[in-house]
Amino acid sequence: MPSFTPRRPWGCLLPLAIMVLVVAGFAVYLKLQSKSEQSHPAAAAPPDLCAAIGPAMFERLVPSGVPDTKASYSSGSDAACDYSTADGRPVGSDTYGYLHVRLLRYGQIGWKSGADLADDAQTSACAGSASAGPYHGASGLGDKACAVYSDEGPGGTAHGSMVMRRGADVFWVDYYTHPGAANRAERAVTEVAQAALAGVR
Repeated sequence: MPSFTPRRPWGCLLPLAIMVLVVAGFAVYLKLQSKSEQSHPAAAAPPDLCAAIGPAMFERLVPSGVPDTKASYSSGSDAACDYSTADGRPVGSDTYGYLHVRLLRYGQIGWKSGADLADDAQTSACAGSASAGPYHGASGLGDKACAVYSDEGPGGTAHGSMVMRRGADVFWVDYYTHPGAANRAERAVTEVAQAALAGVR
């Protein structure tokens, strides 16, 4: 009786081999991705954003302005500085204001750079509105910016807001002053934005 040798089940082994290669390739991809993220983390925010920008500016732009220690913070790549008119302003005074600056720094996630993520965040913020109204494009500050300014007429409150990006950093500036005009709010917000760009490195 003739003998025979059973055929090896190559048809079963081939899909298994392909699966092993796919899993191994994916593991290498994840390792490279993780290494890339670790090589480009978000930069730390200043420990005191108010100090980095300059307290004198906040005090000058906000009538009887004092720091809001509950709203100001620095944590990792995120920081904020808030100033508002002190509760103890002179009796009968009708002047008051508020100034808020926030910084958020982005690091690489996956294959997307911190600058790309910051650009996405700034674009998303600019698609919305502030208390002064819808944002519009602004030039001459950072890599990209949008802003809006408005007022309530003579003797009313003026509002101004800006969102700008420089590299992987996004800055928010919100300001109001009473009484005030839109052009005054624009000058104040622009000055704060320039100081933030100069003071934060």
